[in-house]
Amino acid sequence: MSTKIHIQSQIDNASSLELELVWLPRIMKNQTRNEMGLGVAIESNGIGLSKFDVPFISDIYKQVRHGQHLSEGQARACRRVLRKYWGQYAQMQQSPIKSIQTTF
Repeated sequence: MSTKIHIQSQIDNASSLELELVWLPRIMKNQTRNEMGLGVAIESNGIGLSKFDVPFISDIYKQVRHGQHLSEGQARACRRVLRKYWGQYAQMQQSPIKSIQTTF
């Protein structure tokens, strides 16, 4: 199985809780502090979220950080968006885990 298919399958099969605890924080660690706070993509550096995806995922991430769980509809939408970032997830698996910036 290719890396792309493997990672996308993991995302597709992730529970809402796994999305909240694993997949969302992993992709958010590639956002800069300013991008996370503003909910926009500022840097065009090939990592993190695109300018189209950052508002939705940032809002969802803030919701989760404030203790609210994803609805099933939100989880489905997150899975669709996060599948696009399989390459970044593959790179993260190859490098040591860094702490996640959590200040908004």
